[in-house]
Amino acid sequence: MKNRESFGFCGTLISIVFFATIGQAQADASTSSDAVVTVLPQADLEFKQWKQRDLFAFDPHYKEELTKRLARARALGKEVIAREVAGQNTELSHQILAEIIWLISSTADFTRMDQRLDALQASLDHPEREAQAEKENPADGSWGQGYTEWFFKVTASYTHLDETKSEYHFIDRINSPQKLTDYLVSVSVSGIARTGVDHEREFNESLSCLMRMILRHKPKQYAYDPRLKATLMDLILHRFRNPVTGYWGERYVSGGHAYFVDDLSMTFHVVSYLDGNVPDMDKVVATTLAAQNAEFPVGCLYEGQHYDHLNMDVAELFRLGWPHTTEAQKKAIALELHELLQWCLTESLQPDGSFKMWVGDNSNEESTYYGASFLSRIGYFDKSKRFWTDEDFPEAENVRQKIIAYIEKHLKSGATGGEYYKSALEDLNYKR
Repeated sequence: MKNRESFGFCGTLISIVFFATIGQAQADASTSSDAVVTVLPQADLEFKQWKQRDLFAFDPHYKEELTKRLARARALGKEVIAREVAGQNTELSHQILAEIIWLISSTADFTRMDQRLDALQASLDHPEREAQAEKENPADGSWGQGYTEWFFKVTASYTHLDETKSEYHFIDRINSPQKLTDYLVSVSVSGIARTGVDHEREFNESLSCLMRMILRHKPKQYAYDPRLKATLMDLILHRFRNPVTGYWGERYVSGGHAYFVDDLSMTFHVVSYLDGNVPDMDKVVATTLAAQNAEFPVGCLYEGQHYDHLNMDVAELFRLGWPHTTEAQKKAIALELHELLQWCLTESLQPDGSFKMWVGDNSNEESTYYGASFLSRIGYFDKSKRFWTDEDFPEAENVRQKIIAYIEKHLKSGATGGEYYKSALEDLNYKR
């Protein structure tokens, strides 16, 4: 296996490519009309093919090495889910599993995969350790004891910011305009053939959490640099966005070229956390419609299948973009949401009130949240939120009660895989 290069080694190259692609995208936008996208850019459609090509370029034995780990990862993951469904606390194991899934899907780092697989086995062998996930790290104030990556720890810490008793030193890493810019730029561009790492997941997760923390000043007692909000908004609106499609995403260096790949999930995070108050929402809506039958990261299909998580993202972008749509787009959105609703109710929703787990779900708890949240965001339970249709859904309250009963049952048993059940109950307008 090739040695991995640090960002310090290739930082100059990435910075040059980053600003060059920004300039080219802006030039493309300025020389073309302001018409919205009706056909997806070629890079969005070909991304998966050249990602695989670049992973093989980094490590010619990538397929064989990955295959060795997949069987073990699936077996351990199946055991984690089985214990969660059976009513056991698996939060620490789920954190380790989430990091394994990231390593498998986004890197060729087989040494770390083995280390994390060993850690997951040890967690399963000692179920008394699961409670460690519910404790903060007194050294830096972070949560997520099952994680080793900083961005995962930030994600885990977000829901506990008001509970932390130690100093929030884990935030110090980005607490200046230069530190924030350097970090986000470093993960906004990936050279997979050179480094063996796709930074999209880290960029997406970090941007999502840092937006909510910095723009909302959470936690209140942390002394953020007063220039940080302006710096972050400048990066979001002027540096990390594709001005042609209106989407946010990762930039890639591949085969001597630089590409921007539009990202549904990242765009959902930015638009939703800014409450839809972003320029060119008409472009966001048009690109989302153009990507109806496209694969993730630009579309909501994963290996040709729908997935509640991505359907939720689509629904929220349509909801926030509704005031910026044409009549033709409104009709297209209504058809799309009707199709996604029928799929959710007939293919995903289970008789016990849970939702079918899909490839991208880290836990049963996550799949339940995303299914419930999709239904909530399209106004299935509340007609006042039903922006896209006047149709009545008389069965909706029964469905809502069924989902609530399932969540309550698992909360009482301690069978949690994170913090998603609480969010699901909020979306269901239910107070315990």
